Amino acid sequence: MNSIKDAIFRGDFSPGQSLPSEKELSLQLGVSRPVLREALRVLQIQGFLDVRRGSRGGTYVTDLSNISIRDNLEDLLRIGKLSMADLTQARFLLEPEVFRLAAQNATEEQLQEMEEVVHDATVTKDQKLKIKLHSDFHRLVAKASGSPIYLRFMQIIFDFMEVFAINIQPEYFQAHDDQDHEEIFAALKSRDSNLAATLAKKHAEKITGVMIKLEKQWLKSLES
Repeated sequence: MNSIKDAIFRGDFSPGQSLPSEKELSLQLGVSRPVLREALRVLQIQGFLDVRRGSRGGTYVTDLSNISIRDNLEDLLRIGKLSMADLTQARFLLEPEVFRLAAQNATEEQLQEMEEVVHDATVTKDQKLKIKLHSDFHRLVAKASGSPIYLRFMQIIFDFMEVFAINIQPEYFQAHDDQDHEEIFAALKSRDSNLAATLAKKHAEKITGVMIKLEKQWLKSLES
C-alpha cells in the first residue's frame, strides 16, 4: 500500500490517471494479487483511488486536494453548520454558467467522453455505478467549461455529493432520470449555450428536493 501511495505523492501517478492492470501492478511491486487487492481497497477507502466500472472502468487516482475538503463538508453537515440546501444552492448558481461555457468551449474529444458517460449511465443496472457516472458527467462538463475555478468548485461539490449518495442511498434511490443528462448533452453538442444553461438550472432545481430528503434520512439514521 505504501509503495502505491508513495508513487502517487511522487507524481508517478497523477490525478485522473488510471493505474496499470492488477497483473502488471503486482509484478511491478513484487506482491501477490490478493495482497495488492487489499492495498487497493484500503487506498480506495482512504480516498486516494476511485474504482470505476463500465466501458471507462479501471482504478484511477483521485484529486487529493479535495479529500480533506470533502470530509470537512460531511462533518459540517453532521453538526448543522452546513446543509444540503446550501450545497444545492451553490449548484443552482454555478451550473448554468458552467454549462453555458461548456457549450461554447468543449472540444470534440470532451463531447465524446461526455456522450460515453451518458450512455453508460443509461444502460447500467448498478445503482452505485449510475450515481458515479452521473457525477462524472458534471465533472466533465465543468472541465469543458475551460474555467479552472469552476472546475475546482464543481469537483468539490460532486466529490462530496457522490460519496454521500453512494454511502447512504437506498437501493431504489435515483436523483433524476437519465433523460435529464441526455437532453443537456444534446444542447452541449449543438453548441446551444442558452439552452444548456436553462436545462442546467432546471436540473439543479429538481435535484434540490431529492438531496434534502436524503440528508434528512441520513441525519435521522445517526440518531438511532
